[in-house]
Amino acid sequence: MTAVLRWTGVEKAVSFYRYFAFDLPVVTTLSALGLLLGFTAVQLWTLFTHRGVPGYFTAYLALLAAASVCAVAGIVLGWATRDARLRRGGRLAWVLGSAVSLASVAVHLFSRTAGLGGLGELRGRWDYVPGTLTMALAGLFVALHFSVLTGLNVAAPDRRHWHD
Repeated sequence: MTAVLRWTGVEKAVSFYRYFAFDLPVVTTLSALGLLLGFTAVQLWTLFTHRGVPGYFTAYLALLAAASVCAVAGIVLGWATRDARLRRGGRLAWVLGSAVSLASVAVHLFSRTAGLGGLGELRGRWDYVPGTLTMALAGLFVALHFSVLTGLNVAAPDRRHWHD
């Protein structure tokens, strides 16, 4: 991912991380886990409390919840082990968490602007609290992952071997 930042030139735009960094890998990782678990809880609450939604939306919510649980498990396994393969898997779990978060934000924005089939009542409804909470948690996770990628924060498993 760092190569992508370098190739696109974003790395130079966010080069402020060279001047300061937060040396709290455990706090960063626990924050990520809290954000993803909160995201999962909102998805599951929406899944179990809204019965009259189309089947594709129910499958979408279940897929988001399952993928975020997989991301949580991958981050925890990558953090708890010293095995190199599982540590790389922990880094890939961060990417999975960001992908799930971005997909959720994209569908939320699309459902509020263009609308979804069978869910026309969502168009223009920006005041739906679970949707707003989902966007906030997803955005915070993506921002945290971006800060880890740029080196502003260090997460476990860390490459710099900093410890809390």
